[in-house]
Amino acid sequence: MTSLDAQPVWRVNGMGKRWSTHGPGVLDLGVAEMDVSACPPVFDAVRRAVSAEAFGYPVPDARSGVPEATSRWLSGFGLAVPADAVRIVPDALRGIAVAIRNLTRPGSAVIVPTPTYQRFIEVVPLTGREIIEVPLVGGRDLDLDAIERALAAGAGSVLLCHPVNPAAVVFGADQLTALAELVDRWGGRVITDEVHAPIRYGHPFTPYAALNDTARAHAVTVTSATKAWNFPGLRTAVMALTNPVDVEVWDGLRHLETSGASPLGMIATAAAFDHGQPWLDAVLADLDDHRHQVVETLADNGLGEIAQLPDATYLAWLDLRAWDENRPAELLRETAGVALGEGALYGAAGAGFARLNFATAPDVLAEALDRIVRVLTKSRSTGGPG
Repeated sequence: MTSLDAQPVWRVNGMGKRWSTHGPGVLDLGVAEMDVSACPPVFDAVRRAVSAEAFGYPVPDARSGVPEATSRWLSGFGLAVPADAVRIVPDALRGIAVAIRNLTRPGSAVIVPTPTYQRFIEVVPLTGREIIEVPLVGGRDLDLDAIERALAAGAGSVLLCHPVNPAAVVFGADQLTALAELVDRWGGRVITDEVHAPIRYGHPFTPYAALNDTARAHAVTVTSATKAWNFPGLRTAVMALTNPVDVEVWDGLRHLETSGASPLGMIATAAAFDHGQPWLDAVLADLDDHRHQVVETLADNGLGEIAQLPDATYLAWLDLRAWDENRPAELLRETAGVALGEGALYGAAGAGFARLNFATAPDVLAEALDRIVRVLTKSRSTGGPG
């Protein structure tokens, strides 16, 4: 069953992070995973592996089937990457950290358009690099002037979340091409996390490395099947290396720096990329209904200004600055019993916002929205939060 009406066993039993973090009565729309039963081809592949007691160390990348499946899948987006230029990592953040340390100019700062995935804000300092946050213009567009100023001042790379988590924006090819020209002019790199690319609602998506030869030469693409096909606990991501020199550098790294992917995750990844699209199409139909449910419910209750219809992801980015500029998600958890992602965690540009995950059952989403609406409308009538 693909429908978000389903109650996955792990959710009912409280076996996942999403429904075991908060106390009774709190609806968790914060953790970025879906309340949906497993994709059958993925589940069947993993079940066969478990039945075969495949609990040893993973096979070499080249024998896993993942590079070939990744290459085929990326070609569907217009990105040609041969299988021998795909490398497996435990997760996207590990891949990003390794790329920053080894594929960008030593010691150079990293430009991060914000709001962005909150772990980006954490991973850059862990690599020993300075992070330069550049807020999106109007919450949707890259600030190319600010990015160029940072590159001119010595920054060596741009870390993109594309499509954007949490703002649910898909960058257009025109502004990405303009970014590529700037990065090339200043001899920089672009590390682009495209994990959310499969979760879109009719918006065209161009992989950064597929823009042109210039972008291809300085891009490092990180992606994963774990988000769209909902198996984040199986810890597997892939690096699509479109610069041959990067392949040589990567293969010269110590095993400990890149190893740690789950054998079961590798099996799940190949199954998802090769056989999971029909399941994902059905889930996307439900998610499309849910994104409209969020925006329309808020609009019907006089709160239409706080949310825009997401281009991609299963996340709604709520502008709650008029209610509370500092910690609206915390207040909503306390007053409405709904847990959302606190906007300030996604960079300074996110302060006063909150991230809502609408990939849950319709009745759960309806109840959460009802609670949020009641708190916000009451606050509006009384002149303050709470």
